[in-house]
Amino acid sequence: LDRVLSTNDLVTSDNCYFAATGITDGDLLKGVRYDKGRVLTQSIVMRSKSGTVRFVEGEHQAHKWETYARRA
Repeated sequence: LDRVLSTNDLVTSDNCYFAATGITDGDLLKGVRYDKGRVLTQSIVMRSKSGTVRFVEGEHQAHKWETYARRA
């Protein structure tokens, strides 16, 4: 039996977190961008209990990601 899940099905507490990082540009977040050896990301983090909404701008050094990927 298929059915659509509601928020109450997914979260049963008044203290939950949600986080997302943009992959491609959208209405809410910018997608991953590359600039002179840097990888730039934008994320959103929300907490229901406090009502806090944070936008996080990340700057990642591309050469470190390349080294990490070779080890994995």
